Amino acid sequence: AAAADSRNDALSTLAVLLGAIVTLLWGINIDGYIGIAVALFIIAGGVKLISETVNLLLGAAPAKELVDDIQKKVLSYEGIIGIHDLTVHSYGEYGCFASLHCEVPAQQDIMVSHDIVDTIENDFLREQGIRLVIHLDPVVTGDSGADALKEEVTRIIKEISPEIGIHDFRVVRNLSHTNLIFDVDVPYDFILEDKELRRTITEQILKLNDTYNARITIDHKRT
Repeated sequence: AAAADSRNDALSTLAVLLGAIVTLLWGINIDGYIGIAVALFIIAGGVKLISETVNLLLGAAPAKELVDDIQKKVLSYEGIIGIHDLTVHSYGEYGCFASLHCEVPAQQDIMVSHDIVDTIENDFLREQGIRLVIHLDPVVTGDSGADALKEEVTRIIKEISPEIGIHDFRVVRNLSHTNLIFDVDVPYDFILEDKELRRTITEQILKLNDTYNARITIDHKRT
C-alpha cells in the first residue's frame, strides 16, 4: 500500500510538470485531460489493491504448484498410502494453512500412524511455514475381493471423466446385497450435476451385479 501511494504521488507530480511544460511551450492547457488520466490510474490501482487485500483476508486460492508439492511430499512418507480432501488457505506470506486426510493401512499400529502424522505436520511447519492439520483414515488392505471391486468402480469413474476420482472406498456385505460405500472427488466446474453423476455411476455399478448398492458421497474439491 505504501509503495502504491508513493507511486501515485510521483505520477501526480510528473503529470503536473508535464501539463506546465506543454502550456509553456505550446500554450495548450491540458490540465483537465491529465487530471482525468491520473484519476483513472489511481482508481484502477485502488481497485487492484482492495482486491488483493480482500483475497488475503478471505483466503486466496492456492497455486497449483503448491497443491502438487503438498501432495507429493505427504505421499513420500513411509506408511502413507493415499491422501484426499486437501484444503489450502493462504493469508499472505506468513499465513498458509492446510488440512487433508491421510490414508494409512488399517492394520498399522495407531501409535505408529499418529507419529507419522506428527512428523509430517512438524516438517511442513519447519520447512515451508505451512500449518498442516491431518486426519487419519484407516484403509483395509489385503482384501482381494474389496480391492477388485475398487478397481472396477475406479474404472467406471474414469470412463465417465478422468477429472474425477474416488476415496474412502469400503465394502459391506449383507445376505441379500453388498454395499459399496465411497466418496467421489469432483471439480466445482464439473459438467454433470451431482444428482446426474450419482445416477450414472449407480447405473454402471448395477451392470456389474444387480445386488450391489452404491452409497455415493459427492465431494467437491476445495483447494
